[in-house]
Amino acid sequence: MRKIVTEPHEEHLLLSPDFSFLENLLPKLSRRICFTASEPPRPVKQKPPVLKRIVGPKDLQVSELSYSSLQLTWSQATGDVTGYRLLITPVSPKGHLLPAQQRQIDLKGDISSTPVTGLSPKTEYSLTLYAIYPGRIGESATITTETTVLPPVSNFRVIEEGLFSLRLGWTPSLGKVDKYKIYVPRTDRPSLIYDQILSGDASSHVIDTLEEDKEYTVEIYAVYPEGPSETVSVTGKTLKLVPVDKLLVQNATTDTVQARWSSVRGATGYRLTWSSSEGHIENVNLGDNFNFYMVQGLHAGTEYTITINPIFVDIEGPVTSAKAKTLESSAVQTLRASAVSTSSAVTSWNAVPGATGYRLAWGPTAEFIGRDRPRQLALNGSTTEYVLKNLVHDTEYVLSLYVLFGSAVGPGITATFRTSPLGYVSNFKVTSYTSSSIDVEWSPIVGATEYKLTWSSEFVSPQSRYLDRSILRHSITGLQPQTLYSVSIHALYSNTEGPEITLSQQTASLTDSELIKTVREVKVVDIGANSFKLAWKKTPGVTGYMITWSSFHGGEKRSEVVSSSATSFTITDLPASSAYKIQVSAVVRSKEGSPVMVTARTLDLPKVTGFSALNTTDNSTVLNWTSVTGASGYLLSWRHISDRNSVLRALREVRYGGGNTKTGAQTHSKMKNC
Repeated sequence: MRKIVTEPHEEHLLLSPDFSFLENLLPKLSRRICFTASEPPRPVKQKPPVLKRIVGPKDLQVSELSYSSLQLTWSQATGDVTGYRLLITPVSPKGHLLPAQQRQIDLKGDISSTPVTGLSPKTEYSLTLYAIYPGRIGESATITTETTVLPPVSNFRVIEEGLFSLRLGWTPSLGKVDKYKIYVPRTDRPSLIYDQILSGDASSHVIDTLEEDKEYTVEIYAVYPEGPSETVSVTGKTLKLVPVDKLLVQNATTDTVQARWSSVRGATGYRLTWSSSEGHIENVNLGDNFNFYMVQGLHAGTEYTITINPIFVDIEGPVTSAKAKTLESSAVQTLRASAVSTSSAVTSWNAVPGATGYRLAWGPTAEFIGRDRPRQLALNGSTTEYVLKNLVHDTEYVLSLYVLFGSAVGPGITATFRTSPLGYVSNFKVTSYTSSSIDVEWSPIVGATEYKLTWSSEFVSPQSRYLDRSILRHSITGLQPQTLYSVSIHALYSNTEGPEITLSQQTASLTDSELIKTVREVKVVDIGANSFKLAWKKTPGVTGYMITWSSFHGGEKRSEVVSSSATSFTITDLPASSAYKIQVSAVVRSKEGSPVMVTARTLDLPKVTGFSALNTTDNSTVLNWTSVTGASGYLLSWRHISDRNSVLRALREVRYGGGNTKTGAQTHSKMKNC
């Protein structure tokens, strides 16, 4: 109300405690309005203008202070500022300004920071900043600061100590350096042992005129355009002419030994010498980065003296010596694989005296390349057995074992083995069926982690169920009547599926009252290299039995019907080492019952045993083995032990050396140019 009423407020503002009392105010209000309207107008009061205060620059601050520059910042002045004027005045050590050395910098009016350069090191400055207005100079602000000293050489250190030298290094300065002064003062009198001027871009230097095994203090300072920096120093000691502290001769083979020694600080190389008791002497000069060497071309069973001495440029240090004797023999004699499974095998070999380790390599043979990758590993000298894991099933591998003598690789030996194929589910059969279900069962498989059971028909897409390895039977329900279903089972080995076994079964019709019984106790009673013999229990009421067989990995399916009186059947003319699926079902007139499936594998052909090498010379060997009954001949192949990636080459000369074809008799042949 006071904002809208006419002054004075006391005359034009009437207050009432309640609306009901407004009538009491009307006489007063009418009288005052009439009185005011009859008065002449009052003059308008003029308020004095408010003048805005002009403030000069303030809050001066110095940052990024160095020996020759700084950064000055401030809060801008108020008003119509057209620029700033900065006065830079040195201050004497007694605190007096030096106007004769004063500098002036004019700056634009829209900035609040400026760099100040061209200053002197370790000097106090007064910085005064004025605001410039049109036609006049405004207020000012002042700050006093002091520049830093010239930076001394940083990280000055001894990089390398030599017999007669010291290599020194330092970190280059960020500022401009004209040159460096480096020198070595004498300790007994005021003079210099060494004095050198270096360029401003140098960061290292070698002093090579010193004495052996003596301590020196080296000093350095940088020279800037503004003057020299403070001096810094470092202490270093030249090396003493010392022998190799430790010489170790080890890993002897029949023709090599390994010499290993501790490095000598500052040595530029080493001379290694070896001599036999017969007076044969040889030596070799080695660089300073050597701390071991394989001495080769030695004689078996011979004692040698090995000596070494450090070399400092053209000066030889003292000699250190040791003795070693080469081995009489250093080869593995036997290598074999045992406990072979689908994914692992145990390799073993005889120990070799003096060996520091063995390198074992294995990979698929040429026939199986691509099924697995070659691998190798190093084993310590006390190991004579190793378990190979993560192998691929049904794959032939070649083993190579090499003897290690330190970093030297000695003679090797090879052997082959073949992993077992993945186990297939055996005795997979239908035990009963109805119009809506089929019951199946099977025998357990060693190593299986699960079973995968799958069924489908012409009108129903495949359905699968994974069963624990402890489950050996399952009832498939929810099937359509009088429908032919295909039922298969896999054994699972972790993430790998074994081969599939499949059988077919038709569900009964809704009106079937009699079902053909399943043949019981079907089993393989005899296995040969080329045949299987089956046996089963006679089933009453049947007119015959249907025997069907096919290769486990696919191919032609063959079958034969035998009479109802038969309880066995022999399948012949099969290839050796081959897996087959065999089904036996009962037949009633023209109708076939549910088949019972078994699996079997023909035997491998006999292997050669007792294979060994006799009478080995420098260029030939006599091989000996036990004859195999029924064999018509032998294929003999070989390769050089160091030729790891080659295939076995055909024998160049084989001469029969006697023996006969009786069981247990022995034959031998002679191999030349091995």
